[in-house]
Amino acid sequence: MKNFLDDGDTIPIAAMPEAADSGEFLIVGDLMGVAVAAYDSGAAGTLKRTGVFWLPKTTGEAWTQGQKLFWNSSTKKFTTDASKTPVSAVAWVAADSADTEGKVLLAGPQLKMVSGLSTTVAASDTIVTGLTKLLGVVAQLNDAPTDALAAVNADIGDQAGTPAAGSFLLKTWKNTSGTDPTPLAATAFGAKVAWIAFGY
Repeated sequence: MKNFLDDGDTIPIAAMPEAADSGEFLIVGDLMGVAVAAYDSGAAGTLKRTGVFWLPKTTGEAWTQGQKLFWNSSTKKFTTDASKTPVSAVAWVAADSADTEGKVLLAGPQLKMVSGLSTTVAASDTIVTGLTKLLGVVAQLNDAPTDALAAVNADIGDQAGTPAAGSFLLKTWKNTSGTDPTPLAATAFGAKVAWIAFGY
């Protein structure tokens, strides 16, 4: 396969955002993994993205096997507290409340798909999908197109506020007139639109 680059199990990092010891868990933008060696801040390095690792655990909470884990960036420990940073990690085996380390399975980002049927209320509606970040959306009219509402498109924007991560802008369009198909923002609403969103 001429376009294959890498299996993605390890990730080269051009500049580490902080100093790291070998075996330390790090988040670099939307990437995450365990440092394969010790690195200085700003140095090039490598993260191992998947596998089972002994990693720091929040004491005072017991883990059950397969329980979803989160990352506490303040304490640099894994936790079951869902208010902390979501990561692709679960408890490999159960851990006792007093344990300071636990066996953590890093599975890498898991692509998810969700779908919905929305009713248009404006020329640009914000649709919240329930995902953390979108990679793409496909949308189509579920009703027959008319001159007043001829087409739709989905805009995921920058996923950093325009629109918010996990949301997309559902835009509706009309023809300029019956003989001029130039698209303009729709002014008639209430149409059903089916959509499928992909992301994390």
